[in-house]
Amino acid sequence: MSKAFKAFLFSCILFSLCVSISYAQTCKSYTFTSNRASYNSCQDLPVLNSYLHWNYDQSTNKVDIAFRHNGTSTSRWISWAINPQGAKMIGSQALVAHQNSSGLIHAYTAPLTGYAVSEGSLSFAVSNLTATFENSEMSIFATLTLPSGMTNVTQVWQEGPLNGNTPGQHDTGSNAANMRSMSSLNLLD
Repeated sequence: MSKAFKAFLFSCILFSLCVSISYAQTCKSYTFTSNRASYNSCQDLPVLNSYLHWNYDQSTNKVDIAFRHNGTSTSRWISWAINPQGAKMIGSQALVAHQNSSGLIHAYTAPLTGYAVSEGSLSFAVSNLTATFENSEMSIFATLTLPSGMTNVTQVWQEGPLNGNTPGQHDTGSNAANMRSMSSLNLLD
């Protein structure tokens, strides 16, 4: 084998290892940039290349969250929600983010009373709501003030296409990952 071919082969192997490592990311191995706080708890969500990080202060019922979704683009929206009413999308109290027509990442709250996503107030207070997009990853950051004792919740997370400045319908096929993006979350873990 020529030296040039060996160098090419070595480069290919090194590149594939780097790609494999980047796709094997977990929430525990992630480090936030941009002077974000560190989070004591995290969960690798089972579908949609998503992760939740949080700090829960039981004395104030406040939870600081960071929801991350990998492999997205500026033509898509993301959301993370708590549903105090049960294991379903309707009734969820959602945080939503997407790029708006002026090129800025827009983060807002949306109570889901139906299948449309519209801005509105949630059933609990939300502060410090921001979102970022970099390197094909969109993240939502917020502080939630939950009712006393609300430590076991149903979480729902989604992503889908944008229709202009409005979140469009996500995939609803019977095998779609979007239809499995719900789980229990114990904030005390």
